[in-house]
Amino acid sequence: MEHTGKMILEGQSLSKNFGENTVLRDVSIQCFEGEGLALAGENGAGKSTLMNIISGGLVPSSGTVRMDGKECHFSSSRDGKNAGIAFVHQELSLMNEMTAGENIMLGMEPKKGRWIDQKKLHEQAAGVLKEIGYEIDEYELVKNLSPAQRQIVEIAKAWAAHPRVLIFDEPTSSLNKAESDQLFDFIRRIKKQGVSVIVISHRMDDIFACCDRVIVLKDGMFVFSALTKDTNNDEIISKMVGREFKNVYPPRNEKLSDTIKLEIQKGCVGSKVKDVDLKLPKGAVIGIGGLEGQGQRELARALFGIVPFTSGVCLIDGEQKKISSPVDAVKNKIAFLSDDRKAEGLFLDLSCGENILSLSYKRNSKLGFVKKKDSQKEIQDGIDQLKIKLADARQPVKSLSGGNQQKIVFSRWIKTDPEILVLHEPTRGIDVQSKLEIYELIRQLTKKGVSVIVFTSDMLELIGISDEIYVMYEGRISGQISGKDATEEKIMQLSANSGKGGEA
Repeated sequence: MEHTGKMILEGQSLSKNFGENTVLRDVSIQCFEGEGLALAGENGAGKSTLMNIISGGLVPSSGTVRMDGKECHFSSSRDGKNAGIAFVHQELSLMNEMTAGENIMLGMEPKKGRWIDQKKLHEQAAGVLKEIGYEIDEYELVKNLSPAQRQIVEIAKAWAAHPRVLIFDEPTSSLNKAESDQLFDFIRRIKKQGVSVIVISHRMDDIFACCDRVIVLKDGMFVFSALTKDTNNDEIISKMVGREFKNVYPPRNEKLSDTIKLEIQKGCVGSKVKDVDLKLPKGAVIGIGGLEGQGQRELARALFGIVPFTSGVCLIDGEQKKISSPVDAVKNKIAFLSDDRKAEGLFLDLSCGENILSLSYKRNSKLGFVKKKDSQKEIQDGIDQLKIKLADARQPVKSLSGGNQQKIVFSRWIKTDPEILVLHEPTRGIDVQSKLEIYELIRQLTKKGVSVIVFTSDMLELIGISDEIYVMYEGRISGQISGKDATEEKIMQLSANSGKGGEA
């Protein structure tokens, strides 16, 4: 393996046990000056555990960490940070009631006498944001920022101390393509300054955009390493899932049904969605794409009654319906998976089983009492159907990986026997194997006659899963393409309104 630059950080034969459970087994890793290293693997492969050990968040059960050749004994992430290692976690750790600037400079606040110099603090934070290439109001409270802006603040917070090793965990999960490209530009710039960058990602585009080398973990063990120039998507994914990888996406419908399950005519949602015409055939997958913020989120939520259509007509099975609340949607056999599963898809303090049953307690109870045998069977059927990996149905759902949490959300909605399924970013931030299983699940549902609308910012997913694609631009449908004829170039043209509306 060829390397440029000297070794900055090294983990030697690292293992980690939690009780009798071994989550990392004898893994070694080297980080070189000015190199981008990708760390790939399914959820539960040990990636985050390895990075937490490297950065000081966890103490290894065995093995050593060395910085500049000297053995380190980190007892906290603060020790790692002091040594020049910063970790941008996927689960954000920002203070919602503080400004963006205060979060970025937390622990590094400039003082004026005994007090924090707020003006200088926010000037310094603005400088850090400028360094990484984003414009965010440094005085804005974090609670008012979008998910993408919060992600950027987290990145700026890590970069503010100018670490020598910068670790990212799924850094683009909340970013659109333009924001992701800005992040990749930043990573390439700091690599030239000698910073070692490690990127944990399920997205192949991320790996090849900014990394020079890739390491794959599976079941807590090292299984593969290569220079990115010497490998490809299929090889990496095959090493991650443990079998040969040919095609992520199940076959499309050869012909769409003439029966229209859902139709929107001249649908408007305030000023965000304008005169949308949309037809969803029975048993089809319709994809909705476009650049972030073009009205997709508002349309998705209007279809489930979270926000109202302010004008237009909604037809279900040819009959006009008014979906003014989620209760109306459920009555009309519509199910909805939010783009924020933690805030809107799960009861994080409840068990996995309680989450699976949360929409079907009525049929599993009598006179207000849960029928234990029936409910346990229903829970187990849901776990088996979606291949949910868990130790016990009684464990808190927040303890599961992102992919398994998403399967729990799918399971609870499937148990309502929906006829229309609205999915908003259904595979955001989850591992490749879970994505494959979710794509297969969607196709199984369509074979049973369920009609699916997928809102996704992942262009390859949009093309791969959709029978028909609608692209949005400034709240309108700028064009429509058959899934089998779609290309990234055609979608990008429509995303920039180059298609001038109509069918491509």
